[in-house]
Amino acid sequence: MSKVSIIKGESRRDNIRKSLELIAEGVKKGIGEKQVVIKPNFVSTSIQLAASHVDQMKGILDFLKEFYKKRVIVAEAAVGDTQDGFKNFGYNSLLDKYDVELMDLNQGPYKSIPIIDSSGRAFNVRVSGLLLDKGNYLISAAKLKTHDTVVVTLSIKNMAMGSVLHFDKVKVHQNLRQTNLNIVRLAEQVLPDLSVIDGLVGMQGNGPTSGDPIQVGIAIASTDPLASDRIACEVMGIDFLKVGYLYYCAERGLGEADINNIKVVGASIKECITPFTLHSHVDEQYKWK
Repeated sequence: MSKVSIIKGESRRDNIRKSLELIAEGVKKGIGEKQVVIKPNFVSTSIQLAASHVDQMKGILDFLKEFYKKRVIVAEAAVGDTQDGFKNFGYNSLLDKYDVELMDLNQGPYKSIPIIDSSGRAFNVRVSGLLLDKGNYLISAAKLKTHDTVVVTLSIKNMAMGSVLHFDKVKVHQNLRQTNLNIVRLAEQVLPDLSVIDGLVGMQGNGPTSGDPIQVGIAIASTDPLASDRIACEVMGIDFLKVGYLYYCAERGLGEADINNIKVVGASIKECITPFTLHSHVDEQYKWK
């Protein structure tokens, strides 16, 4: 049975740390001697509501420093200039307080990974070699957000799309069905080892960049990213079965999607449910089937 923790509170940093403490045993076992890589979400390098907040990083790093003695890599392939994101969102301040390295994946080594176009033909996109390296422990630092193509973007999509180098990201978007399947193909290569979802303030409506804030006041964490995304959908009032890439992830056994087989610790789902307004074109997004 997969375990998902939920913490409800008013401090983003404390929520994140406490959510990880509830699943600490599994996290420590998973890390072992691996290199830890935290992957935030910089779908925008200027809109804070659309991006992973630096206090989310601090919560993760506060938790890790109690037992992890190596340097932590914080890495992203932003839509835009990753260094602008680090600067604009205050990530450079992490260098003064933690043993971290900030890395722009758009500048790093990559491997070519095949995905499928709208006609069913295979072609390659460039994917970060760092995130493909199985010697690394991947932490997806996502947030609760609606999306303009695939209903919702959470921990799995953050890692999958974030692994693709900037100018290749648009190529992942084909017709609705293939877009969802391409996200799954990428997820199979870079599935997070740990999901950490910031839900202090989510984005509803026309996400992932043009939506509106919604106060939820939670953090979600799990070593099963599909289970964490499943619980996140419940909190947001989203029908999990209508989210194409998550449906396909479950079909391919990339984690636990049956809510009856997920143990929630900390706060209950019921006390955290905060229905999100979905994208204005969400009915079109459901046509992936």
